[in-house]
Amino acid sequence: MSNYWYRQSDKPLFPELEWNKPERRDQAGRLMIIGGNLHNLSALATAFEVTKKTGIGSIKLVLPDKTKRLVGSTLPEALFLLSTATGEFSHQNEGELLEHVIWADGLLLPGDNGRNSQTTILFEDLLQNYQGLAVVTRDAVDSLSNNSAALLDRADTTLVISFAQLQKLSRNYGESEALLFSMDLVQLTTFLHQFTQKTKASVVTIHQNQLVVAVNGVISTTKLQPAREKQWRTRYASLAACYQTWNPHKSFEALTQAAYLLE
Repeated sequence: MSNYWYRQSDKPLFPELEWNKPERRDQAGRLMIIGGNLHNLSALATAFEVTKKTGIGSIKLVLPDKTKRLVGSTLPEALFLLSTATGEFSHQNEGELLEHVIWADGLLLPGDNGRNSQTTILFEDLLQNYQGLAVVTRDAVDSLSNNSAALLDRADTTLVISFAQLQKLSRNYGESEALLFSMDLVQLTTFLHQFTQKTKASVVTIHQNQLVVAVNGVISTTKLQPAREKQWRTRYASLAACYQTWNPHKSFEALTQAAYLLE
């Protein structure tokens, strides 16, 4: 067994994280969830539900203002920013968004933000100027993948990505080794061990029914049942955002515990 690969079974590797979970909401951190567009709010809704159930202290949701008529007054936690004509975030929101994120201990970009170039510019500026924790997944990753260094070279960043997204990001980052769906788990963990020693970001992906966490060259794997893989990225990213907010200096442990808790 390698000295950097930890296998998590039906018992958590780091149970102390659960024992030390904040008991009081006012001490359980502040999370800002940014996403959605006029045509799809499902990722935002899932992220809100999971983080609230998990026990984060305070949540603020940030949505394009064209979605306001869809949610009305049902979300008192919501902030609405200027939309494009098609209902995605406008890049003109940069200044206002940066004022709002000062409040947060961490950011979660759960996806469903569309493929609008203005949203991409807004997210690039946000990640460049906000220095705290950012958990990014689904099409929020896709929109930034052409500038892979903006994600991979950013500290306090967790990328919750599919294997195909990992292929694209690593290729755009200049990696010469090809990632293949046919590769076995040993080959993937070896790659991620080396890859995440070069990057500042943490990487979480699924391969061969295993959820793979990679942080600074250290790997954990957790076997998943097929039912747990359905729409796993938003649910896992939401758990990860909570546990990393509570354990800011223990990213590997926090992300591994999130893998154990994924339902």
